[in-house]
Amino acid sequence: MNITEKISIIMLKKFFTLILALTIFIVPASANENIWQPEIRLGILTGVQSVRLQISKPCVLLDSATRKVIKNINANENFTVKFSDLKSQAVEIRSENFPLKDLIVTIDDKKYFGSVRINKNQNSLTVINLAPVEEYLRGVVPKEMSPSFHAEALKAQAVAARSFTLKNRNRHIAEGYDLCTTTHCQFFGGVDSAHHSTDEIIKATRGEVLMNSGLIVDTNFHTDSGGMTESVENVWGGYASHLLAVEELEKNTYHWQKEFSVDDFSSRFGENFGKLKEIKLSPLEIGKSAADRTTSGRVKFAQIIGTKKILQLTGNELRSKFSLPSTLFDMKFSHGKIFFEGYGYGHGVGMSQNGANSYAKNGWTYDKILAHYYRNTTLKKLY
Repeated sequence: MNITEKISIIMLKKFFTLILALTIFIVPASANENIWQPEIRLGILTGVQSVRLQISKPCVLLDSATRKVIKNINANENFTVKFSDLKSQAVEIRSENFPLKDLIVTIDDKKYFGSVRINKNQNSLTVINLAPVEEYLRGVVPKEMSPSFHAEALKAQAVAARSFTLKNRNRHIAEGYDLCTTTHCQFFGGVDSAHHSTDEIIKATRGEVLMNSGLIVDTNFHTDSGGMTESVENVWGGYASHLLAVEELEKNTYHWQKEFSVDDFSSRFGENFGKLKEIKLSPLEIGKSAADRTTSGRVKFAQIIGTKKILQLTGNELRSKFSLPSTLFDMKFSHGKIFFEGYGYGHGVGMSQNGANSYAKNGWTYDKILAHYYRNTTLKKLY
């Protein structure tokens, strides 16, 4: 090899090195949005005989089992799937040219991110939204937390919602999907709920979840703790090292009151209870436990004494029976009326959304907020 050839090879190597460097440098940040992400099945409609659909881009209707094409569907074409006409046990709408994240499906006039699957049951159809996790979160985060909240609080909410989503996949496996769209899982409003500020927050935390011992943790959250969150075992049973009672920046938040007449109150317990005579419950002091109260002060149980029967009810039972905002309450019987006075809104486990916003306003970053509410966890980027 002569000197001219050697110089040419060296120059060629330098050229390709430069091209590679420039390629890496000019890749837009949005490119990360095109890499793999999990797909979630969301139960939208159950027990229906037909469903009206429209897809935003050209797609095909597939038999879910055989993957054979049943029909081609044009962009924005309106069509109906009927129980009586459907021969397959399950069908899906998929695109051969566009990723799932770039599709929008209209299901009975409401728009959702992604596409759709329809399961044929014995007597009806179940309609399932097939959505990439990050697009799903676009319809969750602004429904669960106000887009006007501090950015760091919203980031904490995005990570908590993503962790909850991936931890609770198959929660509704018996019904044929992963998650529902109510508070049993997470509020999901589809395309109409998406908000520019929360879209940016979701992108900023893309793929981030909370983990403990190599596993994604259950990241429960609620509106307001009232001043101190609750350990999970006092609400649903079962110990979890990351869901412990923690104090808040502010106490006595979300103050509420309710009252009932003695007749109305007594009637909730049936004829065998008789009429209320006395209530036995320790006074509320947030952050102070008692035999009938948890560490945070929430009601473990109260004794309800009637003329015919004595009952011992848990705080959760009383909350459900009287539609109370929380179990962090006092309960008094005076002048023929029963008075409830309490604080907080929700079950009290995990992150308080109002509390997270208070911490964010005081300069806390989202990772610090998450570490406070979910103890013994590590923030990790999965994808």
